[in-house]
Amino acid sequence: MTVADCLEALRSDIPGCQVAAFGDVAARLILKASHDATVPREKLDGLCAEAARCFAMTEGTGDPKADTQNSIVMTAQDMRVYVRAQGRADFICLLCALDSDPEEVVPKGVAALSQLAGDA
Repeated sequence: MTVADCLEALRSDIPGCQVAAFGDVAARLILKASHDATVPREKLDGLCAEAARCFAMTEGTGDPKADTQNSIVMTAQDMRVYVRAQGRADFICLLCALDSDPEEVVPKGVAALSQLAGDA
C-alpha cells in the first residue's frame, strides 16, 4: 500500500475527517496528504507548524515507555490530532470534525503511522 493509499483509507475510515497527512516535524513539511480540493497548501503548512509546536511543548513530559507521542488541539471549528513515534520526526496529522471521538481517532492514527514508518 502506498503512502497516498494509506492516508486515503485513514481519512475515509474516520467519520468527519477532512485531512489525513503524513509529515516530518524536523523538516516542518507535510510530505503527503489526503484531503479534498478545498484545502489549500497554506492550511497544511499551518497544521505542520502547529504539530511542531505541540511536540516541542511535550518534549520530556510524556511517558518515556510509551511508543507514541500524541497531541490533540481543539478549536471552535475542529479537532486536530497529531501522532508521532517516540524519537522520530515523522508524524500523522488528522483534522477531524469537532464532535469526533479522540479515543477512536488516536488509535487509528497510531496504526497508520506504524504502517507508514514500517513498524507493522
